[in-house]
Amino acid sequence: MNKNIDEAQISRNDPCGCGSGRKYKSCCRNVPGDLRTTWDVASIRERNLAFCNCIRDVLGLNSGKTWLDVRRELSDDQISEIYGFYSILWPRETDIYSLLPKSDGKFRGLYTGSLDVRTIGVNALPMASVFDEFLIETPITNPNNVRPEFRPTESPSKYKYQALKDFLFMLQIEPFVGLGLVNLVPDPSEFDIELMRAMMEMARNRGQAEDILCEQDRRLNFRMMTEDLLNSIAMMPREAKMQILISEFGLNEETATQTISELERKAEASPLVMLQKMNAGEGGQLIQAQMGPNYEMALLMAQVTGSVLVTDSGSRWQELTSAQHRNQGIVTYPWGEAFDQLGSLPIDEQFLETFRKSQGHFATARNLLKTADRMVLDDNRNAARLAGQAFDFMGQLGQVIEPLRIDTLKILSPDGGFYDTHVQRLLARSSCQRYDHRVRSIYGIGLPEQLIL
Repeated sequence: MNKNIDEAQISRNDPCGCGSGRKYKSCCRNVPGDLRTTWDVASIRERNLAFCNCIRDVLGLNSGKTWLDVRRELSDDQISEIYGFYSILWPRETDIYSLLPKSDGKFRGLYTGSLDVRTIGVNALPMASVFDEFLIETPITNPNNVRPEFRPTESPSKYKYQALKDFLFMLQIEPFVGLGLVNLVPDPSEFDIELMRAMMEMARNRGQAEDILCEQDRRLNFRMMTEDLLNSIAMMPREAKMQILISEFGLNEETATQTISELERKAEASPLVMLQKMNAGEGGQLIQAQMGPNYEMALLMAQVTGSVLVTDSGSRWQELTSAQHRNQGIVTYPWGEAFDQLGSLPIDEQFLETFRKSQGHFATARNLLKTADRMVLDDNRNAARLAGQAFDFMGQLGQVIEPLRIDTLKILSPDGGFYDTHVQRLLARSSCQRYDHRVRSIYGIGLPEQLIL
């Protein structure tokens, strides 16, 4: 992991020593040392690209195999080797704070929500088009942090279905990582066992207080868990599938038979269905529904990296709004006049195909949001002019004739920002030397109307 780069030997147009993939002159050249990510070890981006290369190499995708072949042939040895390589890339002693971006005034977003290959392209990846830098937490299980009997390296046969989801997620996000459009970051608590314990204790205590899962999230989770179950049982003998459909879903024998025939007919077309037989009696599959970072880590990571938080999860939105600063019990919004006008956002779906930020309405939206964020950073409360520009832009969006996906946008930027005293204690106990004392804004995209009115 170690690098030995002599900055004096680097010319302006050479790749920057930090591993961002950008030229030195437009990356670290004029950045003070305390605002840089480390040059001493492989960067987050370099490790992610090495992991993607390992996935393609081990699965044979570099030598002509297709995803269809992978689903037919994925072996325990391949799963062990790939997750084993991940554990080498991310050892427990990693100094994660030296690798994460610093709070440097950049327009940076951190996504918190569903980390699933089926949902990541809906809102999270298009939002990367809006920001100068966009952070998404990696959903990959690090074997270093799991009890031996549950490690993908030790029990690979239990991870076959989850491995398909993980590997496809990485391959989908790889071009964005390579081009510096997305920074796929690990959870800092993976490298600090005390931090992880304290955070999990806080989450447990909070969970007992109230359950605020919103209906939209509940439906999405149910749909994905059902899909996961059906996809994972596709490997089982027909009789075992019948049993599960009857016992878990309450189907009668005739409907179960029809459902299985339909599943088998569609199996090849669905990228997450394993196309190999499982012997009767083989253990079940470990299936993970990843939603991250959680409330505590979202606030912590946003404060460490100087990010605004971005979510499309109503549950997470409700959790985060509880962390707004209150003065004698009242929340005030100095920039509310402008943000209330910005109620919609054009979604840059072309970006998912071209990996280039689209111009036109998308560029206007980007500039407005960046200007608004700079006003919050500078505590410039003269929001009237920006409100006028936002009003004009909403008018233009309303007259668009060409097909354009427009989604609801809600930005909250209260006086004093967002913070949680428990999270402040986590930060004080961590090895992070530099962090913001609050999160300045949260952006909600595509949230249920009743949450944002």
